[in-house]
Amino acid sequence: MRRSLLRSTACVAVAGAAAGVLALGAGPAAADTVSTTYNCAAGGETLQTTETITVTAPATAVQGEQITLSVTVEDGTPVTEEIPAHGVGAELDIAVGGAGSGTVVAKGLTNSTAVPAGQSVVLEGGTATLTAQGPGDVTFTPAGLRLNTLGLEVLCTPDGPVAAAATTRVTAS
Repeated sequence: MRRSLLRSTACVAVAGAAAGVLALGAGPAAADTVSTTYNCAAGGETLQTTETITVTAPATAVQGEQITLSVTVEDGTPVTEEIPAHGVGAELDIAVGGAGSGTVVAKGLTNSTAVPAGQSVVLEGGTATLTAQGPGDVTFTPAGLRLNTLGLEVLCTPDGPVAAAATTRVTAS
């Protein structure tokens, strides 16, 4: 039972992360999707799963402006038992690179509808905000994923390198 809940939780976590990195900034939005293999641990057990993560960011921003990211996560593994609406909550760390640096956290990821057994979980509604620093291309790369599925805490870390999921070109103010 615990292993099936871990698998269901990991599936939900992946689906939510891919569903929603939306950038509400100065320029038109640009989104990209990456598949990431995660090692997930909960209750002394581990599971490897592949998540499809979509990050939406503005294509352009001016130095000093706020950049808002939207994130969606979709799990590639169907859940083994039904998950009620909002039964999974998640946060996704996003590494900021290129002309930027640091990490931002996309909070608010959840499954907005119930997920029947045998279906994949999609987590959406995740957002993160940062200030555009120096000019250049700023990349956003999925990193650690934390899930809470029906009270079970799951920590997922990428298994190997992860490609950037979005890029924003920042110009001088």
